[in-house]
Amino acid sequence: MAKPYFDVHDFRLTNAEAELAEFRLLLDTNADLAERDQVLANFKTWPNLCALMGQYNSRLGIGDLIRREFRILPHFRTDLTVRRAGTDNICLVEFEGASGRHIFEDGGRGIDTWARAFEKGFSQVVDWTWALDHYRTTADYVDAFGGERPNIVGVLVIGRSTSLSTSVRKDRWEWRRNKVKADSFTLILVTFDELYRDFDRWLGLRRMDAGLS
Repeated sequence: MAKPYFDVHDFRLTNAEAELAEFRLLLDTNADLAERDQVLANFKTWPNLCALMGQYNSRLGIGDLIRREFRILPHFRTDLTVRRAGTDNICLVEFEGASGRHIFEDGGRGIDTWARAFEKGFSQVVDWTWALDHYRTTADYVDAFGGERPNIVGVLVIGRSTSLSTSVRKDRWEWRRNKVKADSFTLILVTFDELYRDFDRWLGLRRMDAGLS
């Protein structure tokens, strides 16, 4: 992990709402989203939405430290890492592509299989838990995360909600994201459509707190 670990970010509600409108347009005009050219490229221009990802860690909230392509020495790299300054509350984010084929594939044996893209993204997040556990006593780790045993939540954003087109698919998705953990590391699964709805809800609450609704 090379210093400085994070970029300081001052969250702006008005800017976040403008970024959310761009996200909505992206989803409305594209059935499929390419991981690098559309997802990562756009989130590089949406720092307030990146900071808002910290809400998936209930003890973090909106982050004030963010870093894209954060290296977990020496093996892995997150697409986005969000932290609250002065705490050990962290959110690690992996973005995959978004299409009807990113979560499930036709298995040809009576039940759909988890898509290769999903298994790749899920395994990436699980591997972070190994790396973080392996390097937790190093000085760089403690510096970057605020302690040897930080409160970390991992988030995998993948696919579109339209791919959860049957009750069995939806139930398997819900079961996996509610039941599966790696060690004590919480893993959150969310489609891009669910991500938009979460952003919209969080910003609505933020507006109410600010007396703007």
